[in-house]
Amino acid sequence: MVTVNLQREAVDKPDPPAEAVLIRRARLAGQVRAAEAASDARISVARWSQIENGYERRGGEYVSVRASDGLLAHMAHAVGLDAERLEAAGRADAAEILREIERPVIPASEEAIDAAIDNIPGLDDELREGMKRYVRLRRQHAGHSDRDTA
Repeated sequence: MVTVNLQREAVDKPDPPAEAVLIRRARLAGQVRAAEAASDARISVARWSQIENGYERRGGEYVSVRASDGLLAHMAHAVGLDAERLEAAGRADAAEILREIERPVIPASEEAIDAAIDNIPGLDDELREGMKRYVRLRRQHAGHSDRDTA
């Protein structure tokens, strides 16, 4: 517990949990600004700071804060923290979510995409072929090819 003298009265702030300390250390080690990390995790800078500090102010009181598993996983991803370190901090569920976030996505083959489009009911041939062309163009733009699925 950290004690702060605020307008001549002592106020106790809760200590941050182990995972919050890890997040802060990883962010500082990577020289990542809190605003950048918060943006990558899709949360506000204020919320990022609350979680890193382990508390928020509510009704004039300091209240402990702990990130949900999903949010913690996204925060860890934003600062390059690995799943094993989250597990070591006692957050195994967040570590599993982080592994899912980091799992590579293997794009479907053109044949599989064409077959899926062919199975959409109610499309005329012109629209069906137009959809296939559109998907091919999007895949080319994204840098995917059938070689990625081999």
